[in-house]
Amino acid sequence: MNVSKLEELSHALYLEMERLGFSKGTDKTKWREPVMADILGHTAHKKISAGAGKLEYGSDALDTMLRMYAEYKAKAIVETELKNLFEWVRYLKSGKKFVPLAVSGIYNGAYTSEAIDKYAKIDHYFGVFYKELCVLIIKVNTEYVIKTLRSGLVKMNKKKNGTKNLNKVSVNLGDTHLYEVAYKNETWWSETNDIRK
Repeated sequence: MNVSKLEELSHALYLEMERLGFSKGTDKTKWREPVMADILGHTAHKKISAGAGKLEYGSDALDTMLRMYAEYKAKAIVETELKNLFEWVRYLKSGKKFVPLAVSGIYNGAYTSEAIDKYAKIDHYFGVFYKELCVLIIKVNTEYVIKTLRSGLVKMNKKKNGTKNLNKVSVNLGDTHLYEVAYKNETWWSETNDIRK
């Protein structure tokens, strides 16, 4: 499979849906996982979920060099979020900038302590897509992911009603101690940041 062709087609689909008036018309699609895996040199799992009890449970790909499983989360941003991604200056006089972008991921399987323990043994990558181009991938600190999931589990268990299957981890890109940049589309960053100038 030619993954770069998949990204190119998805980008074209996004642009056509935007022309037709749909916002983020390709959101919540599986296609982002093989794109991220290809960029990172990983091998994406063919199935959406490996299922409990399997070694790859809770992961989307395998880093074949390190023999480490990887979980992917992706955020599709729109034009109004570019100011946060780039932290452009909001007020020229004071130099105050827009707040950094927060990148979040929902961990559907993190609704028990045992399930969260499985996530402690894999790497966590959060991707940022703009018009279906992968522009940034961060590798989030696993300890932070696990701490956040455990805190989320406590909150979910306190609720009488509501789902127990939507545990969220959010990373503010201003908190650089919580992640390392695994990939940055330098050409896109340079060209897009230039529109502000």
